[in-house]
Amino acid sequence: MDLLIAFCYAGTAWFAQLCMLLEYRFIVGKKSEYLLFMTISGEQREDAEVKELVRRFKKEFWAWMAGLFAATGGFFLIILLPAGVESSQLMYLIVWCTVLIMVDYKVIKKYTNRMYELKIKKGWGNPPRQSGMEVDTVVSRMKKTMPVSEIWLIVPLWICIGSFLWWFQFATEYKILLVSLLLNVGAFLFFCYMYHRMAHGKLKVYSEDSEINYALNRASKRAWTGCVVWEAVLLCGSQFLVTVLLYSYMRDTAAGVKHMAGFWGLFIGSTVFVLLAVLFVFFRAAGRVKQAKKELAAAASLSYAEDEDVYWKNGYYYNPNDTNSFVESRTLGITTNMATKWGPATKWILLITLIACVGLAAALLPFDFGRITMEVKADSIELRGCIYYKESISFEDISEVLLLTECPEASRVWGTGTEQFALGDYRFREYGNGRAMLDKDADYFILVKRQNGRWFGFSTKDSDEMLKAYELLKYYVEDEKEGRL
Repeated sequence: MDLLIAFCYAGTAWFAQLCMLLEYRFIVGKKSEYLLFMTISGEQREDAEVKELVRRFKKEFWAWMAGLFAATGGFFLIILLPAGVESSQLMYLIVWCTVLIMVDYKVIKKYTNRMYELKIKKGWGNPPRQSGMEVDTVVSRMKKTMPVSEIWLIVPLWICIGSFLWWFQFATEYKILLVSLLLNVGAFLFFCYMYHRMAHGKLKVYSEDSEINYALNRASKRAWTGCVVWEAVLLCGSQFLVTVLLYSYMRDTAAGVKHMAGFWGLFIGSTVFVLLAVLFVFFRAAGRVKQAKKELAAAASLSYAEDEDVYWKNGYYYNPNDTNSFVESRTLGITTNMATKWGPATKWILLITLIACVGLAAALLPFDFGRITMEVKADSIELRGCIYYKESISFEDISEVLLLTECPEASRVWGTGTEQFALGDYRFREYGNGRAMLDKDADYFILVKRQNGRWFGFSTKDSDEMLKAYELLKYYVEDEKEGRL
């Protein structure tokens, strides 16, 4: 199992590296319109200094890629640790991806700036000249507004794949759930068909001017293909959520739980949210098409830069004269115009996401390297589990005590469940609801019944400690019973 987890993390890292290699193909590829984000074409590509700069970029880029590929071996080394590995590998993956992104940014930034300086030195580029923008200029910019990349459909595809992986791991006993998962696949295929129709359908007639027609059709295709992709993500994701909620409902119903207000609340709330999000995406796409028409109508009052290379320094697009928040990337897909309000927002979202991932991985470390400890006091037993969990059992609150040699079967209601620990609120199959602080690798497990009828199960790896605790609790319970008699 640990080896399988390591392969999953390594596969994620290799996929991220593959995306970088795909970007590399567009940065210095022979068929690319640009070279290191700069418009270097024709005889300029054969210049000795250009070739030398590209050679150095390739050498440094491939050296880093080879080193990072070898570094994925760390995922397999972590499984040799004496404790668990899941959070350790998650932390390693975050560090690995952070290094990959930083390397990509630093290398591209360095060589993109050098290429721009070389271009200016040789007189191949003119500084941007601001002038009144004519309709033809707006048309030429809108021609670059291609349909969104098919790669965006990978997200709903992975939702579908992930839903089946979830079913195989948790819910194979409920074959009826496969109907919901197959509907999810059907929805994904439908959206793929809609994407194809939107991207490759016939052009519409908006104006007598063929150039304006062409530009508006391309802008329309981007808006509506983007709408299709986002709706695929929303509906496939919500369908998967409904499947998980349905599994929870069926499992709890089988266990005799009748209070399901939480299930219906989540179901109704998520449904309303998805419907509102779908409507928002639809009207947003319609708004983008309307905005494109307005830009053409007001073309004479806009400004335009003849040479846009200056806006692509550092590998990022920064153009305060362009009102579009998202523009066509010079490599693949789209990119953010860092001069608009979405530029800083994108940076902060990525930074906050990185910090959250690091915090989550660090927060999970105690479940790999922590343990459950027990302290016997004068009137109670106090247990601590993996830093976050603490429970005190008062001797006066105990009505029954059991010693088990196998971990009791239980399903988690709220808390933490790993291969090694069961911490939080659980439903013990043969006994009922209660709390658990169980180390599943222990030799002995103690279940105590409180005066309110709820059970509490605990265990530590110290067998002698567990036996002593059981004798103490058993003695106190029997003494209390004799006193009552």
